[in-house]
Amino acid sequence: MKVISLVLSFVLAVALGIFPESYQPVSEKADLDFVVVSDIHMEGNNPDRFRDFPKILLDINGYSRKNDALVMCGDNTMNGQHIEYTFLTLSLKLFSNIRNNLLVMGNHEIFTEENGYEKGLKKFLAYGGFIMGEKYEKPYYSREVDGYTFIVMSTEADMGVTCYISPEQIEWLDATLAEATENGKPAFVFCHFPIDGTVDTLWPGGLMGEQSGEVLSVLKKHKNVFFFSGHLHNAVDYSGVRQIDGVTFIDVPSVLSDHSVGSTPSRGTGYCVEIHDGKVELRPRNFLDGDWFEELFVTVELVQP
Repeated sequence: MKVISLVLSFVLAVALGIFPESYQPVSEKADLDFVVVSDIHMEGNNPDRFRDFPKILLDINGYSRKNDALVMCGDNTMNGQHIEYTFLTLSLKLFSNIRNNLLVMGNHEIFTEENGYEKGLKKFLAYGGFIMGEKYEKPYYSREVDGYTFIVMSTEADMGVTCYISPEQIEWLDATLAEATENGKPAFVFCHFPIDGTVDTLWPGGLMGEQSGEVLSVLKKHKNVFFFSGHLHNAVDYSGVRQIDGVTFIDVPSVLSDHSVGSTPSRGTGYCVEIHDGKVELRPRNFLDGDWFEELFVTVELVQP
């Protein structure tokens, strides 16, 4: 009953037009705007997360123009349970104004005894197809959003807190990046697991693992590649954004958990991304508090063809 009352209270808030204050983009005209969050960990017995995720979505709606996409970078549920997916889906359908929702599969979708990899993958594809409005047969896929390519990578086996990327997925990644970046446009790659050596972490076991070198080699072959990962629950000031051999790596905090390392509040934090005038703006924002981390804004100049 408590969960139902929370959902009803937010439905009433939306119906009465109770929205956060509008906030502004960098440029009045942009080619693309999107938001990235990670590690929602929607949990069946955690009403705080049922309550706070809609708050985050409402703040995202406060952007002065509608975002083109929302990417959820893995561990979207805590245990891959039907009730968790149900509340994730209801939250997005009731409180988000974004047309393109993209889900990345994390280890928490597949690692429970209740699921295992195949059952967890089946649930991810079923609920994800409904949320994303497009069915996929594999846990990795690409989506074009207003002429820009979003590439989602996922583990193809239950490897605990690390992952397995098959040769077929690596070959697909290379071909997809080649097509996406051939005219100088940026390509955006999302994987729950960070690549070894690209982030600061006190938890080296939680990285991509054995295929890191192969994936990194593919990314470095192409220009204007942005790689977003989650999983580590770092605060946004701990690892953040870094460039390695022309590739931009973004370590996304857990949006509904406290940070494991760092000093800035991470609960509620994700990234607003804006493309304009040959630049990509990466702006971390706390969507629960409505605060920007202005000192951590990063502007990346795109390499021209």
